Amino acid sequence: MQISKIALAVLIVFGVITLIQLIYYYVIYGRFAFYRKKSALSFRDIPISVVIVVRDDAAQVLQSLPQLLEQQYSSFEIVIVNDRSRDENSLHAIKEYRERYPNIKFVDLSTAVSTSRGKKMAISIGIKCASHDHIILTSPDCAPASRQWLSLMAQNFQFHNRIVLGYNTYSKKKGIYSHFLHYDNLIGAMQYFSHALMHSTYRSDLHNVAFIRPLFYQQNGFIAYNHLLFGEEDIFIHRAASKNNTAIEFSPDAATVCQHMPQYRFWRLHKISLFYTRKFNSLKNRIILSLYELTNLLFYTVLVLSILASLHQPLALYITAGIAVARIASMFVVMGISAKKLNEKQIIPLFLFYDILFSLLNPAYWLSAKINHKKIAK
Repeated sequence: MQISKIALAVLIVFGVITLIQLIYYYVIYGRFAFYRKKSALSFRDIPISVVIVVRDDAAQVLQSLPQLLEQQYSSFEIVIVNDRSRDENSLHAIKEYRERYPNIKFVDLSTAVSTSRGKKMAISIGIKCASHDHIILTSPDCAPASRQWLSLMAQNFQFHNRIVLGYNTYSKKKGIYSHFLHYDNLIGAMQYFSHALMHSTYRSDLHNVAFIRPLFYQQNGFIAYNHLLFGEEDIFIHRAASKNNTAIEFSPDAATVCQHMPQYRFWRLHKISLFYTRKFNSLKNRIILSLYELTNLLFYTVLVLSILASLHQPLALYITAGIAVARIASMFVVMGISAKKLNEKQIIPLFLFYDILFSLLNPAYWLSAKINHKKIAK
């Protein structure tokens, strides 16, 4: 059985692309999948300030406050910043909570004027008004997955750690859009956890991230990024992180859970902003992230070409199938282990479908970031 020169050339290209993908799965993303967290040393609770910004979503805070207040942690406060909300009834209810719980601090910015986009000013004021230097940021509609959330996040502030990257997910619901969001969320977490383990932290999740306040001021807060609509927290984390000051916390009990799924148009704009803000990242991280997306698209493209070029050539078809199976099986292994770690097992059967889908969507979002950058940054 012979292989034509065209089929052989396509097979070589296909093999090289697959090899690059295998390096990503086992060398880069495998760092998180196969990572075993060391047992924490005995830990004494340190005072923690949880900062939450509300803007016309105060009603959602009322749903998550009970879980926040029930944390099994001895010393913490909840700083709620009203960023010009118009929901007076919910704000009044939050103030009633404050009267019953002395560890709730309410900061009212109802009359504030800001030239920054997004919630940067409100977050900065919340950090400034916090009573403690150890800060955890989360969002109004995000509730802790367990009563150990604060304890598990805080115990990472040991040794030289000054930043803790946590995991945030969505409540599990039926439907393709829910699976779509969970898959994208899983890939994003697998990437930023793996980069942190490579001592090359590039982003976090604003719904669940902790750091010490002096780091925020060393970076001059968000002043340099007031023109951005999204992504300023990722730039801050990237620039504040060093090789040895960042820890990851991926225990399902340390996660936060968003009770409401974002509308697609909002999610899409945020996704596009992630591509735009890569320009502020290191060249190394930009290359690693972009090369994965490029080879992911090329894998499926060249797979089709290899099948077409190998028609009526059984040996070439067998080799093509073997290469494809090796790569797809590796994806299921590495991503499957990661999904189990993050309690996202429900999307494992859909990996191949969403891997193909996002291989097409990501280049479109990247292109949209180039074309529509004015919506993200003035």
